[in-house]
Amino acid sequence: MPAERVAKRASASVKENNVAPLKKMAEAVDSDVSTVHSYPATAQARENAVNRHTGRKVTPFQFQVYDLCAQIPKGQISTYKHISDALSSSSRAVGQALKINPYAPLPVPCHRVLDSKLYIGGFMGQWGEGEKIDNKRAKLAREGVTFDETDHLEKETREKVVFKEFKVKKVKSDEE
Repeated sequence: MPAERVAKRASASVKENNVAPLKKMAEAVDSDVSTVHSYPATAQARENAVNRHTGRKVTPFQFQVYDLCAQIPKGQISTYKHISDALSSSSRAVGQALKINPYAPLPVPCHRVLDSKLYIGGFMGQWGEGEKIDNKRAKLAREGVTFDETDHLEKETREKVVFKEFKVKKVKSDEE
């Protein structure tokens, strides 16, 4: 659809609803950072865990990612790269696991993970801008994390808020 037609439709929709676009977007923002979902603590519970978003079993790798993400303190952030380095994995694999995180916002606060350049990055499968990114920004703002006009972490706060001290639990094999 041509950009002009999209803009006309958006403008008409705003006029019909008599609502300013910014106000409408603000109403859609989800800043919830307090809902706690049940997180499987035992090996057996993890083996039987089903992702509420996908209907599939949660994989051991996804649990490794979620375990590390759960270590990021409120008011701090980390990056896909920091998590992937701790797991000797790839940033994309970490992003894919967090994209379908069934334990958000707590105990697995995936909104606290940014890209390696400290750009706001993605959230729930969306990248860069949109309602889901607005929600991520709102969650982080509620926790005191701020961004500049280019959606990068504020330079003044970078030293204090970037978390890298992950503790990786060794996964026991069946042979041990």
